[in-house]
Amino acid sequence: MAAAHGPLLGLPYFWDEAGYFVFAGLDFFRHGWLIPHSTQANGHPPLLSVYLAAAWLLAGFHPWVTRLAMLVWATALALGVERLARPRLGRQSWIAALLVMLAPLVFAQASLAQLDLPVAALVIWALALGAEQKAWAEAGLLAAACLMKETAVIVPLALLLLPSRRNARLLLPLGALAAWFLYFHRGTGFWLGSPDYWTYNVAQAAFSPGRIGLALLRRIWQLTFYDGIGALTVLAAVSCWRRKQGRMPAAWMAVIAAYVLAHAVVGGAVLARYLLPALALWIVWCTEQILALSRHSRSRGAQSGVMVAACAAVLVASWFWNPTYPFPYEDNLAYAQFVRLHQAAALALEAAPPPGPVWTAWPASDELSRPELGYVTRPLAVHEIQNFTQASLDGIEAKPDALLLFSRVFRPQHDLSAAVPWWRNAAARFFGYAAAAGPEAWMGKFDLKPVWRLSADGQWIMLARRSTAARALAPARPVPRRR
Repeated sequence: MAAAHGPLLGLPYFWDEAGYFVFAGLDFFRHGWLIPHSTQANGHPPLLSVYLAAAWLLAGFHPWVTRLAMLVWATALALGVERLARPRLGRQSWIAALLVMLAPLVFAQASLAQLDLPVAALVIWALALGAEQKAWAEAGLLAAACLMKETAVIVPLALLLLPSRRNARLLLPLGALAAWFLYFHRGTGFWLGSPDYWTYNVAQAAFSPGRIGLALLRRIWQLTFYDGIGALTVLAAVSCWRRKQGRMPAAWMAVIAAYVLAHAVVGGAVLARYLLPALALWIVWCTEQILALSRHSRSRGAQSGVMVAACAAVLVASWFWNPTYPFPYEDNLAYAQFVRLHQAAALALEAAPPPGPVWTAWPASDELSRPELGYVTRPLAVHEIQNFTQASLDGIEAKPDALLLFSRVFRPQHDLSAAVPWWRNAAARFFGYAAAAGPEAWMGKFDLKPVWRLSADGQWIMLARRSTAARALAPARPVPRRR
């Protein structure tokens, strides 16, 4: 696992790592604060912060330490999947574990300091041990999952609905999460983050039927066809059709349904990583169906190997292949290219900083001003703007001397979503999507000229200066292509 992620281990922190999790971990590491002070407290339980602090205490604060520590969770997920699949797949249970780890979303998230992959590992192990009638171990792992991320409470609630799994021990995770919320409320006066956090993640989502319906469609797509998973889903469907069977364990169905439905109702960002526990279960079930299909063939060994190899090849190709519609960089190795572009830009700016602040949007604003993130060795002067949309551009009256623009969302050259006007309108209405104004609009309004521009794999970043003061800065280093 570490060898496969070797080129990624030294990368600076990316997006939500930089926006919350690293600084929440640092607050506990440096001060023992379970509720972070150096970043906005949003109600997430503290288990990841405690875990990262322990890793940094043992080996020092450095991105490679963080990434190796997170790979421990990825390894735990692989072992948990093998344990869960063993009663159903026998000696072939390793195939399910392999396909889970090759899934682009899992591979990309494996070394990132975020919550959802550790939650997936804890949930999968809980289900595996619960199936072995180890009720206290199941309850303890689910309690840990709830203290990793509050939405993990979905799992014990779903299991309590099953007559075969009703067990008072499953109240333990609910009690652990309730204790955290009481502690958080006592420290902040809020039950779940700030009012803005509540509005963005709950209020605006849970009370909009149109948004829930569209989010549900997106969640089903993310679970069954996104990022190369469609190859497994299609083969599993063929298997079920040919064999006239393909039942999934009730506990798995309950968890998958609960995750899909709950994350269609809440969550401001419809991120695929929120479904990681359900995705792992889905891949295990698909693997079982694919292997069962080959058992009905005379050349079952060869057919099984071909189908598994084909699925694995599609998943690995999807690490690098970007879809023909906008998607979050963190869903495959596009995130690494984003980091490398920003790393090269930060090095150029640090070598020859402009005389005044660099105007830019988050996360670049934090990358340049907070050395802990690994992009700069000293803070640079930054003026943060909200985003690069036309509304943001229209609202700026001052004239910046230096402006750092970059692609915040992947925009393919031939964007399929652009051919569906109703989807663009729905995305703007229900998910707050607003297209960025082009670099020409920004430079035209403020009389700026490009100093340098870097691009790779459909992403770009550029520095523009006032035309009366534009001068050559240290050239940005070339950015290697993704590996």
